[in-house]
This record gives sequence, structure tokens and C-alpha cells, in this order.
Amino acid sequence: MPARHPLRKIKSVVDAALVTLDADFAALYAADGRPSTAPERSIRASLVQILFSVRSERQLMEQLQYNLLFRWFVGLSIDEGVWVPTVFRKNRDRLLNTEIAQKLMAAILVHEKVAPLLSDEHFSVDGTLVEAWASFKSSSRRAQAMAVRHRRLIRRHLMQETPTGQAQLEHRRRRRRQAGQTR
Repeated sequence: MPARHPLRKIKSVVDAALVTLDADFAALYAADGRPSTAPERSIRASLVQILFSVRSERQLMEQLQYNLLFRWFVGLSIDEGVWVPTVFRKNRDRLLNTEIAQKLMAAILVHEKVAPLLSDEHFSVDGTLVEAWASFKSSSRRAQAMAVRHRRLIRRHLMQETPTGQAQLEHRRRRRRQAGQTR
């Protein structure tokens, strides 16, 4: 692991935040029964999936099998096996449905390395990920619908500006009223 890799700093912040949640994690473990996936590892794996834009749990598990950087961040040794994607998804969803996700985010935001980066006066978003996660078809359909609506609004506004346009609008309204009465 390179000493200047940005994931090293992220790991130190996440580790410090996870330490503050030890009591919450201890409550999640059963006293008996089969050993479960450690919640800390599930959270770290989810962070890897988000940070590196891994599209599915199946691809994440595949990456965790051979990517040493990911294994190091999650806390898996070289010999340890990775989880079955469906089991990982169920455990992660169960974990994120508790208050732990909110507590983790709060612990990260108050961390000494993160807090100075936050501001109440300024907000910025990296739109590249938003665009990449949006479906092309849905965004293009929405853009077309908005363009049609925009053209209609402009046309209606222009028609209201001229006397003939006002007369045309009144004629349309009259026809619609008459059509409604005949039904």
C-alpha cells in the first residue's frame, strides 16, 4: 500500500469513527449461534463500493477476491474468503436499517480531519457521479418532456402578448368548454 494513497487517510477516519460505535456493534452480535459477518467489515466494503463506483455486490465480491487494496481497506487477510453477494447484501441492508449508519456518518463528520472541511456557508457536489448513476433513457425522456413543456409555456406567453394570440386562446377555451358540456 503506497504511503501517500488517499485511501490511507480515509481508512484512518473510518477506523476512528468505527471505534466510537463499538458498543453499538457489540449489541448486534449474538452470544451464540453461527458467526456473522462483522458489521465493521460490511460498512467498510460498502464504502469501497461507493468510493470506487463498483456497480453491484457481485462485482464488489469479485473485486474483493483479487484486489489487495480493497482487501486491506475492508480488513480481510489474503487467505480469507469473501462473502456470498446475496448474504452480504442482506447483512448490509439489515445493518443500514438501524441507527448505525446515521451514527457513523455523524462520527465521521465531527472527526478532527473532516470537520474543518465542512462549511454552513458553502455546499458543492461532484456532479460526475450523479450523471453516471442516472439512467440515460430516463434522463433523456425527462429532458424531452421538459423541453416540450418549456416550448408550450413560451408559446402561451407569446400568444398572450398579442391581440390575435389572446383571441386564439379564448377560442380554444370556448371549444373546450363546449366539448365538456356535450359529454
